[in-house]
Amino acid sequence: MKRFWISMIAAGLLTIAAIAPAAADEHSMTIDLDEVDGSGVSGTATMTETDGETTVSIELDGTPEDGVHPVHIHAGTCDDLGDVVFPLEDVVDGMSESTVEASIDDIMAADHAINVHLSEDEMDVYVACGNIGTGDEEDDAVMDDDAVAEDDDDAVTDYDDDAVAEDDDAAVEDDDAAVTDDDDAEAADDADAIAEEDDAADDAEDLVPATGGVAGFGAEAGILMMTLAAGLTLGAGVLIRRRSLQI
Repeated sequence: MKRFWISMIAAGLLTIAAIAPAAADEHSMTIDLDEVDGSGVSGTATMTETDGETTVSIELDGTPEDGVHPVHIHAGTCDDLGDVVFPLEDVVDGMSESTVEASIDDIMAADHAINVHLSEDEMDVYVACGNIGTGDEEDDAVMDDDAVAEDDDDAVTDYDDDAVAEDDDAAVEDDDAAVTDDDDAEAADDADAIAEEDDAADDAEDLVPATGGVAGFGAEAGILMMTLAAGLTLGAGVLIRRRSLQI
């Protein structure tokens, strides 16, 4: 029983070892085949590389039943097709599968396009086409440039908005400070004016006699006069009394 399980494990390991390198060497990509001149034919081409060779599988929609369409990998782009570089199996009933002795990287090293012709008799009529190679890379580069430009525009807009907001805030703060300064100045002026009025009032009170008498005579002068009058009256009374006693 132990030998059976050992054999099964060994077989599994051998299978994994055989599959792993193939999986590691395989990668693929898909190209859209767009209709040309309103042909109504479109589809995809899947390129799968294994051990330096590339299998091209094409599926088209819109082809007539039992229709046969020659297809090739051309140099150039769909807008400017060059010579045939790799002939492919004809598309029959919308399907085609071919093997090309080149890696995907080799094919993509220059501009190439997969082009589908109407028929053997009408090779100059194209029904579907898709760019591969640097043509797609250039499109991606343009898209990346546009994204960078949008990011730059957004950054400039954000910077301008922040600068305007900061300037507005600073202007408001300056206005508030100016108003505060004006209020402080007016309050100080009012306080000074009140103080000056109080000082003037005090000076006026000092000039007015306390008893309300004639200018030049104060309370002390009045008391002195009253004292003198009282003294004179007392002296006159004493003098009259003495004369009365002598009689």
